[in-house]
Amino acid sequence: MSNLSFFYFITLLLFNYIHSVQCQTLYFAGDLSNITLDGNTVIDSSKWIQVANYESFSLAYWPFLGGISSDKLFFATSSSYGTSAVVSIVAYDTTLNKWVTNSSITGNPGQTFLNFEAWITDRSTGKAYSLQYISNIIEIFDTVNYAWANSSVIPQTYQTYVSTYLSTLYGPPQVLLPSGIILYFASESSSSIISSTTTSMGNILSYNIKANSWQFINTTGQIPSLRTDYTAVSVSDGRVIIYGGTSNTLAASPSIVVLNTSNYVWSAPSEVNPIGPLTQHTSVIVNNFMIAAFGINATDKNILTQNNKNIYKLDVSDPLTYKWSVLSIYKDLTTSKNKTKVEDYIPTAGSNREMDYCEMNYIPTAGSNREMDYIPTPGSNREMGYIPTPGSKGVI
Repeated sequence: MSNLSFFYFITLLLFNYIHSVQCQTLYFAGDLSNITLDGNTVIDSSKWIQVANYESFSLAYWPFLGGISSDKLFFATSSSYGTSAVVSIVAYDTTLNKWVTNSSITGNPGQTFLNFEAWITDRSTGKAYSLQYISNIIEIFDTVNYAWANSSVIPQTYQTYVSTYLSTLYGPPQVLLPSGIILYFASESSSSIISSTTTSMGNILSYNIKANSWQFINTTGQIPSLRTDYTAVSVSDGRVIIYGGTSNTLAASPSIVVLNTSNYVWSAPSEVNPIGPLTQHTSVIVNNFMIAAFGINATDKNILTQNNKNIYKLDVSDPLTYKWSVLSIYKDLTTSKNKTKVEDYIPTAGSNREMDYCEMNYIPTAGSNREMDYIPTPGSNREMGYIPTPGSKGVI
């Protein structure tokens, strides 16, 4: 496995889930050279380094990978909610370990631009795509040439489906297949005012970035019911792994379901050393390993213990049997007699007292039990009435 790819993965992982409380904003990256996922190495907290804050303004919610060498994390941030009057592009260069800006950007996004919608990048072209459900378009940004491309309008035939099942706060779970097709996975609606006729993932909305075309894809097999707060990742062999989340407020079952995109048949593999179902977590794929981090243990109802503080890896090399193991263990330093510098450990959801956050310069992640500190994963339906704007505590 490429150590460089691993570095990008862990940087993206942390950027997605570290955000600000009333104290200050911190970012972390990983120095993971000479680390391989194939062994049993557990990453020590000393491997994390603090990244300098971006001080000019609050950044958008979802970074997206890009650049000529896919070594930058981009943030597209609107100056105000629902307008494209000024959309700034800021990037974090993982090679130089610093923030970079480029004022020579060509074009503009659409009339209505939402900071909190997720992005997905085609690494072969450097173009990133974001489904903007209010304006019913796909925004496209060329990360190599720093240019907004012509957006793609979602056909009216699919707009009702998008607004009902894909309009989740922070965007729907999505994957980009090697064929150039983006699959958008529906989520369970938490709103009682929305009449839902779809209860499973039997149909998947797809967008072909090469042909600029849309269609529903019918699936068969062990079709999972709709869930929320789950993740979707794609493996190079065409498998899409759905993990975690909740359904009807309970842990979604089975916790892992797999879609074979060669025939669009669902199945449920067996798990070795299961870690339990997570929700509000993040997942990414690195070769034959899915990395799952942070979030909440969906079966633990105790708010003091339900936060997942660790990072796990799932070996998916065997299509029938998936094996879990620990990648990084959070070390609780809050009980130490001597205050430990924040850069000495991985910041994850922990104490529920804001005093503890500020005393330790501690930054909670997704799964924090303070409502305003909650950063959901794509597909979340939480806080449906809350529209965060740049500068709010929900940023990053």
